Amino acid sequence: MVCLIYSADQMTSANIAKALKDMLGLEDAGVVGGMNSFKAGKARMIEVHGNITDADFIDEAIGDDFAMFLSMHSSERGIAAFTVHAEGNWGDDARLGGKPKKLSMASPSNMLSMLNAVHKKKDQLQATYEATHHGPLLNAPSFFVEVGGTKQATDSKELAETLAGAVVDFLTADEAEYGKVAIGIGGTHYPEKFTRLALDGKYAFAHMMPKYNLHEDMLQQAIERSDIRAETAVIEWRSLNSEQRTAILHELERIGVDYEKA
Repeated sequence: MVCLIYSADQMTSANIAKALKDMLGLEDAGVVGGMNSFKAGKARMIEVHGNITDADFIDEAIGDDFAMFLSMHSSERGIAAFTVHAEGNWGDDARLGGKPKKLSMASPSNMLSMLNAVHKKKDQLQATYEATHHGPLLNAPSFFVEVGGTKQATDSKELAETLAGAVVDFLTADEAEYGKVAIGIGGTHYPEKFTRLALDGKYAFAHMMPKYNLHEDMLQQAIERSDIRAETAVIEWRSLNSEQRTAILHELERIGVDYEKA
């Protein structure tokens, strides 16, 4: 069962949740851990307050399910998109929730299925993975699905409804097909190559470490913090300089993980 999580205090998140309540016929299921909950079929929904990226406390309420956070996407570059990503902080900066140098449990197969679902809505907005970033820090498998990047996209009830429709498609779709589970290393915050490889069915990505936030000491955690262990590391080779490649390859060899170039 999937546990859908939204913040009642964030407009985009609440708009997505409202649309899903109507589409799925979610009904009041009482209070769980002090939070309102709703349920229908194989989906349940939990309402939180405040910043959704600070919802570390929700692990116990998720239980044995996996979690999908319904959220607003922010972009300093003003890139409007539907996005899918795992949570965690590669470095010491945890201003957006979670803990420094800690990764949540990724769910690569489910993230790929959701990426496929939002990609089918590309006539309205592009769909992309994002590199792993921000909180909350969870032990339950989880990921974010978002819409926004510009004020117009963030405020759009139509796009919130489109994303809700993609979530419904995800719930009724067959499991995504892919060749290998991988972590991604290098590239930008919006890893175009990893997104394309995933949509082509070659990989289901767990955590993705961008070139601007390389921390080779986090690679073992990236491999292990996934509900399906990654088989390989896919490196966007040309995005890294020789010193960065050497450090990454040395650590991958130390922890016994193969790599492939992208």
